[in-house]
Amino acid sequence: MSRTVRFAGSHVSGEVQSLAGMAGPILFDIGGERPVSPLAVAPWSDDPPEELARVEPLLQRLRGEWPCVPFGVPQTRTDLPSDWLPPAIATPWHTQAHGFSSHHDWQFDSTSEGRVDLSIAYPTDHPIARLERTVSARPGQPAVDFRLTIHPRRDVELPIGLHPVFRLPDEPGAARLVLPAQARAWTFPVDVEPGRSALAPDQRDQPPAALNRDITRLPFAQPSEDLVLLTGTGGRVALENHVEGYRAILTWDAEALPSCLLWMSNGGRQFYPWNGRFRAIGIEPISGPFDLGLAHALNRNSPLARKGIRTSTALKANTPWTTSYAITCEPLS
Repeated sequence: MSRTVRFAGSHVSGEVQSLAGMAGPILFDIGGERPVSPLAVAPWSDDPPEELARVEPLLQRLRGEWPCVPFGVPQTRTDLPSDWLPPAIATPWHTQAHGFSSHHDWQFDSTSEGRVDLSIAYPTDHPIARLERTVSARPGQPAVDFRLTIHPRRDVELPIGLHPVFRLPDEPGAARLVLPAQARAWTFPVDVEPGRSALAPDQRDQPPAALNRDITRLPFAQPSEDLVLLTGTGGRVALENHVEGYRAILTWDAEALPSCLLWMSNGGRQFYPWNGRFRAIGIEPISGPFDLGLAHALNRNSPLARKGIRTSTALKANTPWTTSYAITCEPLS
């Protein structure tokens, strides 16, 4: 059974669960009649236990934000355009989507009113020994600060990602994604879900406005499931909710995580537990090729690599790797 710990500051209150170390929901006081809650919580979280047992732990209580080490699926995709196909590699330690820590309980190391510290030990045959994570309310501001530290057991190169997922309003186009002018976009090489993608596949290195659909106005009117990899964001993407009158801003270190994966989930998955009832956008800072597996991340001849876009992070044995990031909220003027 996943355990939950609460934290609170002057302008923020929220929860962190032990499963996957997920943070959410989080309430931000931005001065209105009531706090806003920008992070998504899967609508099936309260389904009967016998139903939830049919799906992996990561999905059972899907919510908010969590780290993924390594980021992406364990299997190597073979159904992609030929220049996306990587050489085969053996990675027996990568067996679960978004890594071991996404499917197991973290340990709460310390908690205070405004801060939660967690950690998780990886299996002894894994090149990662341990992850540490801090979630804290920023004093005096409607903001939450996060820090992730990776402790490698041995030298390894792998994709790393953060996985914030934000709610979208029901009304088509009632949210606006705010991207830097220099951002470039890549759509997933094939349909994310067969017949359910609104975006044409394999559009490469385009200005977002040049894609076949406007990705800044969400949600789309029809059920859909899409992935877009952004480069050139400078480590800042914002999401405006025009129904509830707020702007949520995600900032991160773009030197550490040079890309941002947009997971636009708009009721496109009809199978359990999704059942067409999930509407959200993942705004996910990564060093990775979409959510493709480790072999794709290490492919030096992929279309991303040939454009000079880094799709993995090299870690050194016994040398901690740390990155910090934040979610802030503000009212729309």
